[in-house]
Amino acid sequence: MSERRDRPLSALRDVKRQQDSIIKDFDPSKSENFARQQQSLKDRHRAAFSLLSDTVRCESSPLEVLNMYAAKTKAVAKTEYIEAGSDKIFRCKISFSNLLLTIEGKGEGNTKKQSQHQAAASILIQMRERGRKEYGL
Repeated sequence: MSERRDRPLSALRDVKRQQDSIIKDFDPSKSENFARQQQSLKDRHRAAFSLLSDTVRCESSPLEVLNMYAAKTKAVAKTEYIEAGSDKIFRCKISFSNLLLTIEGKGEGNTKKQSQHQAAASILIQMRERGRKEYGL
């Protein structure tokens, strides 16, 4: 295989070195857009807080509320694991994360669905407390 004349290996090595130095020197907190992104996320959380205020809905279908909250705040709600122990109790871990925060919730139940709901309810409670502290709501 021969080297292409329009892209010699030496030029590609120089580009690779330049890209590596850009990546190494990159710090998102120094970015001009970082402060705007953080403020935007805070505004989304404040606007979506009304979902968490509806405690009846949070208790009846916490997984649905968590997914709606994640969609409104452009976050990710991810089920890390669901496993059944030797005692036939299901254990679940769900994480909720975005640029501002990461919250984890764990739940146990007789069924997968119960364990997921308990984990989601745990996250919603943590977010409700955090929202009340931060936004005074």
